[in-house]
Amino acid sequence: MQILHAIVTRHAVLARRTLPLWLAWGVLSVVVLADAPTTPDRSAEINRWVEQLGHSNYFVRQKAQDELARVGFEAFDALTAAAIHDDLEIAARARYLLRLIRVEWTVESDSAEVKRLLADYEKQSPEGRFVKMKALAAAPGGMAALCRLVRFEQSVLLSKHAAIEILTHSPAIEPPSERLAALLRGGLSNSRQPASRWLLTYLRFRDDPVKALAAWKGLIEAEQAVLQRAPNQTDIQVIAALFRFQVNWLEKLNRNEEAVRVVRQLIDLEPGDADTLAELVDWLLEKKAWQAIDDVATRFANRIHSDAKLIYALAEVQAARGNKQRAEEMAEQARKLRTGKDEETLAQHVDTATYLSKRGLFSWAEREYRDAIAAGSYEQEAVIAAALFLSDMLHDMGDDLRAAQARQEAVNAMVKFKISECQFGRLDEIRSRMHCYYAYHWERKGDFAAQRKALDAALQADPPDVDALIACYHLPHSEGDYRRKIVDLIRKSARQKREQIDENPDDYAARNEFAWLIGNTEGDYDEAVKQSQISIELRPDTGGFYDTLAHCYYAKGDYENAVKYQTKAVEFEPHSGLIVGKLRVFRQALAGQKAKDHSETHQAQRH
Repeated sequence: MQILHAIVTRHAVLARRTLPLWLAWGVLSVVVLADAPTTPDRSAEINRWVEQLGHSNYFVRQKAQDELARVGFEAFDALTAAAIHDDLEIAARARYLLRLIRVEWTVESDSAEVKRLLADYEKQSPEGRFVKMKALAAAPGGMAALCRLVRFEQSVLLSKHAAIEILTHSPAIEPPSERLAALLRGGLSNSRQPASRWLLTYLRFRDDPVKALAAWKGLIEAEQAVLQRAPNQTDIQVIAALFRFQVNWLEKLNRNEEAVRVVRQLIDLEPGDADTLAELVDWLLEKKAWQAIDDVATRFANRIHSDAKLIYALAEVQAARGNKQRAEEMAEQARKLRTGKDEETLAQHVDTATYLSKRGLFSWAEREYRDAIAAGSYEQEAVIAAALFLSDMLHDMGDDLRAAQARQEAVNAMVKFKISECQFGRLDEIRSRMHCYYAYHWERKGDFAAQRKALDAALQADPPDVDALIACYHLPHSEGDYRRKIVDLIRKSARQKREQIDENPDDYAARNEFAWLIGNTEGDYDEAVKQSQISIELRPDTGGFYDTLAHCYYAKGDYENAVKYQTKAVEFEPHSGLIVGKLRVFRQALAGQKAKDHSETHQAQRH
């Protein structure tokens, strides 16, 4: 059973049809370069062959098909358009030929992360391809790769989802940057994919937003017609994303009444499943569209009141509107929705609590975690998860004593039930982190003797614990043999991390831990920055990795980059007390540095 917070993916469904007998003849694989152009003088010839795919004479049809197979990639755009031709014979043969063309999805200039993500793209199911698109959107250089998917993905639906990822990860109410505009123009100008037209229309917002918005409305209407005529070529999520883009620009142009009407169209489109409803409510909450949220709550009342996360979402809305009592009543309703001691029910409590924690709804999250702990037994994995996740959440909130106590319960239970390891780590690792939390508590209290005792216990439980080593390094009044011992342990741990990296260069966790250790103690800070940057290339959607990079720059005295990357970390983890707190520290350091530089410049000018 999956205990950790589920990553929900939307499913793209591809149509599969029985092929005519003539399509069973031979298989041709054409390896192509994704960025190669189609020569203009060949285009007319290709278009003629495409039309001949539907010729009444069999031999003409077959010859046209052979010619198109021979030119391969050059016919890609024309075949893509023909795949939805009104002539069923042309459409079927075009789809067959498209399947014979294999696109090389990467180019030499792609980042390591893009190459890794696209290495097995051809082998993926539609669902797997969609997951990779989501990851590409956050990867360095991922926009260029998504452009290739928009143009060359043989599924019209998946091509559209790639375009939506580009739109979603671009500024909501700003025209595309010059860099993105050049990328879209260069990659999509000759494309016949419907999604390419969306992105080329997006470019028009740079010059004339009013006319571009009118064209965008037409694109939405056309897509709604596709949903009725060929539902395998689009879906509700795609159209909803186009509507949201339209609303953002209507509001930017102060056409608020029109924006309200479009929001109502968006609500009418909503199918009412849990994931899309949550996404819609979240978006409306960001816009403070209270009336629209009330409409959603009324229309989907039965569905909402059977799903704890949706009830919590509406409770969050009530809190945002200042209705604190009603918010608490709804949160309590959501909390009591599920009862039972089975693993699945307990796992749902943990998943809901994690969802609430990521949204900064900590008191509600804590109740869900504690409900799982109280209802089950520590022999159940979900209960261990609840205790450990609760512990880490409390630590992030700065409540280290309760964080340690929550972890202590898990440690005691694992000892009692002889559980030496679970999916969250070894018992020694979990115990070491517990002692670290006690140490942080004593540090805040100013009891450095108790802090050192707790840290010694942490190192005894798990000597390579990076956070324990960092805390020992900064322990007040540590000197002499103790200081030398800690520095030796830091160097030994760093060597071990380097060995892990040498054995597996894609081990992003080892790279991040190395950078975190050195960036918070001593060593080669340039090496720490490099390892942190590579970990981000490997996992660009991890806020904690940007936090590490910011700490490395801070250690170097580069406060400007420290603030830059800590700001990025906050974008990923806006409710993390530790990450937000460090951003304040780094900003203060940068302000102090600028004030000092200004003072020194002023003094120099005076003399």
